[in-house]
Amino acid sequence: MQTGNKEVVSEVFCSVIEQIAFMFAEVASLEDMAGMDQGFVEASMSFDGQLRGRLSIAVPKDACALIAGNVLGMEPDDPFVTTGAADSLKELLNVTCGHILTSLAGDRPVFDLSIPQVVDLDEEAVQALLAAPGTVAFRVEDAPVLVRLELREG
Repeated sequence: MQTGNKEVVSEVFCSVIEQIAFMFAEVASLEDMAGMDQGFVEASMSFDGQLRGRLSIAVPKDACALIAGNVLGMEPDDPFVTTGAADSLKELLNVTCGHILTSLAGDRPVFDLSIPQVVDLDEEAVQALLAAPGTVAFRVEDAPVLVRLELREG
């Protein structure tokens, strides 16, 4: 990913998570994320239009509940939050994706967005995400968060 795209991802993600989850994010080095052994969940979606690609956000499962609690304005251990955690992560992804595409392409182009999908990641998948081009690491309330923007030609 071009350096400018990483800056856009960093600025947009930090702004969006602050606005919809009332949480602060700071960019971290990918090297500081090595050796993470907690279970992660990843939300991803693809987009097609002037730009084509995929955006994903991976967070530890316990951080997913914390994000959901903040998005919903409820305690992270509330049963409603537990069942809605994946949907809150999808919403964070959806808003982040829209803002990134607007930042990169302007507000005129129309994009087709896929429905966000959530999957559990094993340790091998997390390590692959860390090594993948376009991944930006963050610390959100001390939790590691990985955001990957993948742009394709065409």
